[in-house]
Amino acid sequence: ALEQIEQQQLANDLLRREVADQALRDPSSGLYRRAHFEDQLRREVDLSTREHREFAIVFIELDPAGPKVLALGQAGRQRILEAMGRLLRGGTRAMDASCRYDDNRFAVLLSGVGLATAHARMEGLRRKCATQIVVHEGQEMGFTVSMGVASFPHTAHTQDALQVSCEAALEEARRRGGNHVTLAAIRFEAG
Repeated sequence: ALEQIEQQQLANDLLRREVADQALRDPSSGLYRRAHFEDQLRREVDLSTREHREFAIVFIELDPAGPKVLALGQAGRQRILEAMGRLLRGGTRAMDASCRYDDNRFAVLLSGVGLATAHARMEGLRRKCATQIVVHEGQEMGFTVSMGVASFPHTAHTQDALQVSCEAALEEARRRGGNHVTLAAIRFEAG
């Protein structure tokens, strides 16, 4: 009887952890939600400040949907979100944090990665997105993304400034017509 109770407690603990994890995840993409990303970002800023190391963040926005996606409506959009989630989960390391930031936007924290490496990795992801074929009800759809990349401490020394810098880089990528990765400006201080 004690063994059965212990097994039931273990099963309950596992179920509680699964429910808690699902609450942190966006059901459409399978990625973490924005709040989890913000927590990870705060921890990474603290760690990087103490250890004098760099990391990068990336804001990714889906470019305006093409006619096929628009024709399929919410079902087409759902398939695009699922594909984006799979690409981000498959293209990041366990120590990185990927999330669905808001309706059309995603964010990635690349721990211990500099600006040049982050750019190279995100350029590879951008290419994968541009060549990804998503199928729904026999219809093939494609999608592209715009990305802004910023790094700590090269483009900003605080979490807020880093997010503003990343946002500005994303705006520039969109201004260039989308399907583009843009780096945030590196700060130069007079010595």
